[in-house]
Amino acid sequence: MKHTTSAALLALALLAACGGKQDPAAELAKLKQEQASNQAKIADLEAKVGGDKPANAAANAVPVAVINVQPENFQSYLEVQGRADFDQNANVSARAAGTITSIRVQRGDRVGKGQILATLDAAVLEAGIAELRTRLDLAKVIYEKQDRLWQQQIGTEVQYLQAKNNYDALRRNLATQQQQRDLYNVRAPFGGTVDDVPAKEGELASPGVPVVRLLSGSSGKIVADISEAYANSIKAGDKALVSIPDLGAENLTSTVRTVSRIINPTSRTFTVELRLNGKESAQLRPNMVVAVRIQNYARPNATVVPVDIVQKDEENSYVFVVEQKGNQKVAAKRVIQTGATYNGKVEVTKGLAANDQVISAGYQNVNEGQVVTL
Repeated sequence: MKHTTSAALLALALLAACGGKQDPAAELAKLKQEQASNQAKIADLEAKVGGDKPANAAANAVPVAVINVQPENFQSYLEVQGRADFDQNANVSARAAGTITSIRVQRGDRVGKGQILATLDAAVLEAGIAELRTRLDLAKVIYEKQDRLWQQQIGTEVQYLQAKNNYDALRRNLATQQQQRDLYNVRAPFGGTVDDVPAKEGELASPGVPVVRLLSGSSGKIVADISEAYANSIKAGDKALVSIPDLGAENLTSTVRTVSRIINPTSRTFTVELRLNGKESAQLRPNMVVAVRIQNYARPNATVVPVDIVQKDEENSYVFVVEQKGNQKVAAKRVIQTGATYNGKVEVTKGLAANDQVISAGYQNVNEGQVVTL
């Protein structure tokens, strides 16, 4: 039976009936769909009456490839660029203004907390301290003598109290002067390694101007800025994967430690902090570029298909699946609902079941009900 001729005659009849008033593209699509439906019906009837369809069906079937849908774990990640930072990474500056008289460290030196890194000129203050010591020594002698006299009931109580008050006041004054003198010593705020010494002897130092750059080498962390659009989906404890190209390290497991509550008004971002364990943490350097992938969605036993096989019309998203009708395999349009998309895959939340055969190649050439071959 020449069913192709019958289909052609049917198409011409329908085209004449419409009078050419409809959109040609829409009319052509409609005719193709009806042709495919008629072909399926003719094939079914010919198979029942023992006609010559089996040979023709094999010749006219559209070759396709399929994927067998199986449940799998689906995860979606937010990919951002971060940087390495340290809790103890500081430019140490002087606490008072003055001329640098000595620098006691150089690059690579290990120093302890409180160790003197550099000194400033404090000659005037030291002279005042020396004068105060002289006055204190005299006040101490007078107080001790007055105390012995008062114990022997010699002299007045006022004389004793005046001597004692003068001595105590000078002692407190000396302690204050010594604290001020220590401001002219540049001390390490924590133990670590001297990374740089930008200051030189003879230069004028002042608060805020770096004298020594100090790095502890511990407490390394990853900091990343994320768009405020993800403020409700990123939280502390989320799993993450970290890659450090300069160290050749990829997909290091980590977790989000803290999430900032403040949105930067300029960049419209918020900051997250992650921690690393192991040798990679010790190899981090300040401001090293880091690629961060934070897991923002996870669903076990999800139905997942390649995103490029999902088609859309004016109302729905759909895919073509292969169904068995009698002795033939035909293409069927299946309307689906989709969820998250990541790395070329999309989650199908409704419309597909396990073991469905979804057409992954050749779907552009098939219509509803058309005979296909795998």
